[in-house]
Amino acid sequence: MATTMEVRTVAERLAPGAVPLWVQPEWEARFPWLAQGTTGRGSGGEPFDLGLSGAQPVGRTMDRWRALVAATEMHAAVHARQVHGADIWIHRDAGSPGILVMDGFDGHVTDRRCVLLSVGVADCTPVSVVDPETRVVALVHAGWRGTAAGIVERAINRIVESWQSAPERLWLHCGPSICGACYEVGPEVHAAINPHLAVPTENTPIDVRAAIAERALGMGLPAEQVSVSGHCTRCGEPDFFSHRAGSKARQMGVLGIRDSA
Repeated sequence: MATTMEVRTVAERLAPGAVPLWVQPEWEARFPWLAQGTTGRGSGGEPFDLGLSGAQPVGRTMDRWRALVAATEMHAAVHARQVHGADIWIHRDAGSPGILVMDGFDGHVTDRRCVLLSVGVADCTPVSVVDPETRVVALVHAGWRGTAAGIVERAINRIVESWQSAPERLWLHCGPSICGACYEVGPEVHAAINPHLAVPTENTPIDVRAAIAERALGMGLPAEQVSVSGHCTRCGEPDFFSHRAGSKARQMGVLGIRDSA
């Protein structure tokens, strides 16, 4: 049986252009038909904050969203007010040009072209799942609650059941998020995420990305098709926003199918 020791750590690289988008380089080479990655803070005087619930001017935020949609060659973007749950929406049509904001979902699945799926993160993990054969993609927001509730397994099952896929065909990547050394949490979080392990009696660090990778392997994904980011949003990473570091800003994990697919 495969273990998380066999899962690769891959550091995203900053794509060229005005939009600070950090892409998974292996996927960029293997799946050129994908728009994928995680936005960053950026290097300009004003952070590239894509959060829709903060105090920043709405007009400037929407300008950044439009720049992101254009940079990824999409015609529409979908987002949702996230509730740290495990509900996933399947987007079965291309939608109207623009930016759709939904309520109450932490994950998205589609096989439509030019629809940019997005999840807001600032320490939680953006998890991308791809079936290259059917060209269906899923993107989920996996905080500790969503991970414990099985949102990653649910995304995998959605693809397998709705598109007659198979776990051994799927590729999964955990994007930039807080690392196992920085994320110190209470016993209840350890018990929820890793119920098969001994639960510590005091606050102890936990590696959520490793737990997600383990769950993916348990679903039947090959270890060589599962990867985790080498970037931590909390320690030594000026390129990303971190909630635990006091930031109220949000970056977006994004995933979409290009029109040339």
